[in-house]
Amino acid sequence: MMKINGLFMVLILAFAAFSCNTKTEVAKKPNVLIIVADDLGYADLSFLPYASKDIQTPNIDRIAENGVFFTDAYSTAPICSPSRAGLITGRFQQRWGNYWYGEGGLPAIEKTLPQMLKEQGYYSVKIGKTHLNGGPAEHPMDHGFDDFLGFIDHTWDYLRLSANDVDEYGEKNAKLAHIGPLLNGREKKSYENSFTTDIFTDKAVDVIKANSEKSWYIELEYNAVHHPTYICHPDYLGKYGIDQFPFWNPQEEPYNVWHKKWGHLGEVDPDGRKRYQLQLEVMDNGIGKVLNALEESGQKDNTIIVFLSDNGGTINTYARNMPLNGYKYMFAEGGIRIPMIISYPQKMKEHITVSQLVSGMDILPTVLAATGTPIPENIDGNNLWPVISGDELGHEELFWADGRGQWVARKGKWKLVNNSGWVHSNFKIENGTAVSTEDFIYPEGVLLFDLQNDIGETQNMAAGNPEVVKELTADYEMWRSEMSDPRTREGKLKKKKNKK
Repeated sequence: MMKINGLFMVLILAFAAFSCNTKTEVAKKPNVLIIVADDLGYADLSFLPYASKDIQTPNIDRIAENGVFFTDAYSTAPICSPSRAGLITGRFQQRWGNYWYGEGGLPAIEKTLPQMLKEQGYYSVKIGKTHLNGGPAEHPMDHGFDDFLGFIDHTWDYLRLSANDVDEYGEKNAKLAHIGPLLNGREKKSYENSFTTDIFTDKAVDVIKANSEKSWYIELEYNAVHHPTYICHPDYLGKYGIDQFPFWNPQEEPYNVWHKKWGHLGEVDPDGRKRYQLQLEVMDNGIGKVLNALEESGQKDNTIIVFLSDNGGTINTYARNMPLNGYKYMFAEGGIRIPMIISYPQKMKEHITVSQLVSGMDILPTVLAATGTPIPENIDGNNLWPVISGDELGHEELFWADGRGQWVARKGKWKLVNNSGWVHSNFKIENGTAVSTEDFIYPEGVLLFDLQNDIGETQNMAAGNPEVVKELTADYEMWRSEMSDPRTREGKLKKKKNKK
C-alpha cells in the first residue's frame, strides 16, 4: 500500500530545481550515501511489522523514519557480484554476460554512477567490499571513485587484517581464508586489533567530516552480515554470552572442509543466530555513527541516503527472510527480494511504504535525477521519485536468469519460475539456540506464484493458469534475446552448460 500526501508534490518540484548543471551550482547539490549490507535477511530490520523478534536495528530504523521503504524491491541476482554490477550501472548486468560468480566482470565501456557524478564535480569514495566478478574496471578507482578503502573479493576476515596474520598462516592459507591487509587505494594497508565494520565506519565518518563544503558520493559496502559471521567482534561477545569461535587450523583440516562446515551449514552452530545478531548490531551501531556525523556536520538534511542489501539473506549465516520463501543463491523471493530504503531528510519528512515493483538498478537514475545529472538512455533502471510521489508506477516486469536454464519473470502479482531445484541443510531456533531440522527444499520445474495472495510461494498455480505461463515465458524469452550469453571475466563467451 502506498501512502501519499502533499509533501511529495513539493519533493518533485524541488528535484526539478536540480536540472541546471552549471558549475556554480555544484556546492548546492545533495550529498549521496549508499549503504549496502551483505546478505541481510528480509525480516532482520526492527522497524518492519514482520521483523524477527530477536533483532534490534535502531539506527537503520532512523533512516526509515523519514524515508521510503520499498516492500517489493529486488536485486538483479540472488548473489552479490552480479547484483552489485547492476546497482552501479543501472543496467541488467546480463547484458554483458555477468550472470554468476566469475562471469562477465565490469567492462570498461560500462559507465558507472561515480563516473557520472564526477562529471558534476562530486568527490566519490568507495568503502568496503568490491566484488564485480573481475573485468578491466573492477577496481573502484578504475570505474570513477577518487578514493577506496576495502577489499576486492566476495568475502574477507573481520579481524585478521595485517601482514603479521598472513605470515602466521602462510600466504597460500591466508589467501584461502581471505585473511590479510585491506586495500587503501591500490596499496595494501595492515590493521592490528581492528574490525572491518569499524574500519569502514570510521573511514565514512572521516570523509563526511572532511568534506562538508563540497558535494560527495560515498558508497559504503559493509561485509557484514556475510560469512564468516562466526568471527565476531570481541567487544560484543559478552553481551551475547558467547565465546569467540575457534579459528581455522590448517594443521587439522583443509580450508574447504572447514568452510563447508561453518560457512555453508554443513554443521549447525548452536550460537549461529547469535553471531549473526552480533554482526548486525556492530553494523547498525556503525551506521549510527555515520548518521551522527551527518547531523553534527550539518549535512544530514542535504544528504540522500540509500540503504539496501545486495541480495537475500543466506541460510548459511542464520539470516531470517520471513514472510518470504527461500534464501540467497535461489530464485525464490528470499533470494532476490531485498530490504531497500531511500531517505532525503530535507525533502521527506515522514516514513512511507511503497509497494511498486522496483529494483536495485533504479538507484542510479534516482540519484542522477536528484543531482541534476543527465540520465543515459541505455539504462534499465527507473527514476523512483515519480514512483514515490505516486505519479508513475514501478517496473511493469522484471527478469532474472542464471544463464544456464534457470530464470524468473515477475509481472504484476505473478511470478513465473523455471527452476532446477534447490536442497540445503537447514536449522530452526529453539529457545534462542540453533538446531538442525529437515532440509530446505525449493522445488524443481515450472512454478507460478500469485505473490499478492501467496508471498510465501506455497502454491504452484501453473497448471491452472496456462495463459499466464505462456505470456510470461514469451516475455522472458524476449528479454533474454537482448542479453548476452554468459562470458568470462575477460569478456569472452563461455561454452554453454545448460542445467535443464
